[in-house]
This record gives sequence, structure tokens and C-alpha cells, in this order.
Amino acid sequence: MTSTQYWLRGSAAALAAALVLSGCATPTLAPVTEHNDSAPVHADLQPTLRPIYSAKTDQKVTALTFDISWGQAMAPKVLDVLKQENVKATFFLSGPWAKNHEALVKRIKDDGHQIESHGQEHVDLNKLGREGTAKNIGKAHAILEELTGKAPTYIRPPNGAFDKNSVQGAKDLGYATVIWSVDSLDWKNPGVDTIIKRSTKLIHPGAIMLMHASDSCKQTDQALPVVIQTLKKQGYQFLLLDPLIRQHGVDDNGFIHTRYPAGS
Repeated sequence: MTSTQYWLRGSAAALAAALVLSGCATPTLAPVTEHNDSAPVHADLQPTLRPIYSAKTDQKVTALTFDISWGQAMAPKVLDVLKQENVKATFFLSGPWAKNHEALVKRIKDDGHQIESHGQEHVDLNKLGREGTAKNIGKAHAILEELTGKAPTYIRPPNGAFDKNSVQGAKDLGYATVIWSVDSLDWKNPGVDTIIKRSTKLIHPGAIMLMHASDSCKQTDQALPVVIQTLKKQGYQFLLLDPLIRQHGVDDNGFIHTRYPAGS
């Protein structure tokens, strides 16, 4: 039995997902899996089919998260900044990128950062349905678990695209779907000042902040030191995603912040 097969056993829904991954015909999937003992992220952290946007707290804590799907130049620069600023972050890695950049995956892990999944194919999960989402996540899961020695349990959907079927497909495999509440817009390369302003003005207690360490994002490493230093001055503490959620719980009313506070 492979590690992936072992991970997927234990419930009717998980068995159906395993059949999907193997390419076999599958019966109608059972209701959402809530008891996958091998994957601790389930009903207690994401009780509905709504993604996680932020933690529920009044404390000045935030999770800095990075998506990576392309290239090998930006990731080391981001890691250098994080080490210099003594900040730990959460990285959502695509399966193909991780497989092709094992040394960088090892560095992310060795530097003490959290590694989670950005799926396999960089496609909108809301177009794949429940079974297609499970297949996409399952492929990346096997790669990331092999490279890191730890099973990922959070999925950041590519392009932030999701629907109830994709969230449920992720939950079938013991995954919680994570979006963000603060988008730095670094993926648009809007200018270093814009990235800094959005990251430091839209911040709020319990925020999950979206940034990228793919090569398509050209300004992230330039903005990142100022973002971190400014947030520290504001009194913010940086937590890994899992401790943020487990210590403070999920804000069931979380959303993506787009308006600056009055006077900003």
C-alpha cells in the first residue's frame, strides 16, 4: 500500500476519492468527511463549505502567506528577507513546482516555514467539480508529502477560485480551503509603494495576507522588508497559518478587505 492510499482510507468518501485518483469508476460520493484521523483539518476548523479568510481575534496577529507556481529566482529572495527579519511564513506550493525545485522546498522547510498545497494543475477549482478538485489536490498531496515528510492539510485554490463543490471535494480529503483577507496585489506588479500601502493599511487582527514568491511577481522582495518592519511597528506578530487558526479560531464572517480605514 502506498502512502497516498493509506492516507485516503478510512471512510466511504475517502474511498471514493481514492477511486477517482486511480481513474476507476466511482459511486456517488458520501457526505463531507469529518473524521479523517490522518488529516486534522476538518469540521472543527471549517464547519461549513465557506473558505477560511481570517482568524477570529482582536489580537494583532497575522499569517503571511506566499503562493508559488513558477520560477526559481524570487523564492530565494523572499526567503532571504524572511530570515533577515526573523519571520516565519506559510508557503502554498504547486505540485509541479515542488517536484522541479526540491532544493528550494527543502530550504523552505529547513527555515521553519509551513508548507501547504496550491494544487497540481494551476486551474480554477470551481470549474473542476467535487471529484476533479479531489483529483487535483490528491496529485499534489503525494508530491508534497514525499518531499516534506508531512501531509499538507490546507489548500489555497489557484486564482482564489472556488465554489461549494470544490470546498467539499477538498474536505473529502481532509483539507481546509484557505483564501485571504488582505491581498497585497503583488501579483499585478503595481509598484512597490502600492504593495506596501495595501499590506500595511488593509491589515487587521487575524488577517491572512496574500503574497507571491513566483518569478512573475517582480516587486515582492523589494516591498517585503518594509511591510514586515511596518507591521512590527504597528504591534503585529507573525504566526504560521496553522497556529493562527488553531489558537484563535476561524472568523466565520471573514472577507477580503478592500477599503482603507478612514484617514489612511
